[in-house]
Amino acid sequence: MTPGRFVQALQSKRRAAKRRTLILWGGVAVLVVGAAVGTWLLFFSPVFAAQQVSTSGLELLTEEQVAQAAAVPVGEPLLRISTQSAEERVRELAPVDEVDVVRRFPDAIEIIVTERRMQYQRERGGQFEWIDEDGVVFHSTAEPSSGALLARSDTEEQRLLADIATVARHVPGEIRPEVEAIQADAVDQISLLLPEGRTVVWGSAEESELKAQVLEALLEIDATVFDVSAPRHPTTR
Repeated sequence: MTPGRFVQALQSKRRAAKRRTLILWGGVAVLVVGAAVGTWLLFFSPVFAAQQVSTSGLELLTEEQVAQAAAVPVGEPLLRISTQSAEERVRELAPVDEVDVVRRFPDAIEIIVTERRMQYQRERGGQFEWIDEDGVVFHSTAEPSSGALLARSDTEEQRLLADIATVARHVPGEIRPEVEAIQADAVDQISLLLPEGRTVVWGSAEESELKAQVLEALLEIDATVFDVSAPRHPTTR
């Protein structure tokens, strides 16, 4: 190769390397600008800001109650809204068992609520309290709910209220309509009150499934008291 051609080739390589460098830096610049624009759009612009709040799964609560509790800052970009904080606020509402706050792009927040379910009711102060499987009092009405078991207990102890719920779940279906009340004086003193002065001594909530099975058999016996508190050694009298 002549000296002239060698110089030309070297210059050509340098120009090609310079073009690649310019293209590389140009690409980096585009990415940086794109990332900056994307960040601005998502975190600071009104384009993806919360403009509406919707709710679902409500029966006892109203949309207004849930929206007020969630306190979602309308107009705030979706990604800057703490869904966890909103969930914690909604969860403080007594009827709420579970809640999920979800961002719905481009401009909405959805609050999905699962409300507590009544296992039994209790009359106190002229009101009928609704109590769930965890022993949580979450609602009250002026009239009793048809078909729901009624409990008699003045306790404030959640453990006992939850134990009553366990017993209520296991009351055999064939006598459920006959149960006038579940009497609960302590965690190991739970009874079912039946018509004509008949009583089922349940004891504690432990082994409730077995107690229910034993009780179904005992009900064939003509008796006033059916004691299944020790289900492997039941008695009647």
